[in-house]
This record gives sequence, structure tokens and C-alpha cells, in this order.
Amino acid sequence: MSSYVLKLAGAAIGIFMLGVLVVVIFDKLWFQVGLGAAIVVVCGALLLIAWRADKKDKAKRAGLEELPRV
Repeated sequence: MSSYVLKLAGAAIGIFMLGVLVVVIFDKLWFQVGLGAAIVVVCGALLLIAWRADKKDKAKRAGLEELPRV
């Protein structure tokens, strides 16, 4: 097997395990407020994580616009 296949399989297993973890963590929340509200909470948390990662990435690239043209 190539390393790409192993990486892809590892990523698929990781995403599956993350999904199982989300179900376990938010299990009681789904019963209390409903599936729609639980999905909103989970998606909101994912958006917050993505926003923070994007903000850090933009901070790393802050001075690149000022480089001279090649």
C-alpha cells in the first residue's frame, strides 16, 4: 500500500472517531433541546474553530503584501 492510501484511511478513521465523540458528548443535549438546536451548536463550534485558525493564519501572512514584486 502506498502512503497516500494509509493517510487517507487514517483521516477517514479520525473523522469517524470524531463523529462518534460528538454524538457521545452531545447525546443529552439532543434529547433536551432537539436535533436542530444541537446541530446549530455543533456547527457554531466548528465555525468558531475555523475562524480562529483563519485568524492565526492571516497573522502569519501579515507582512507578505509588502514584499517587492519579482
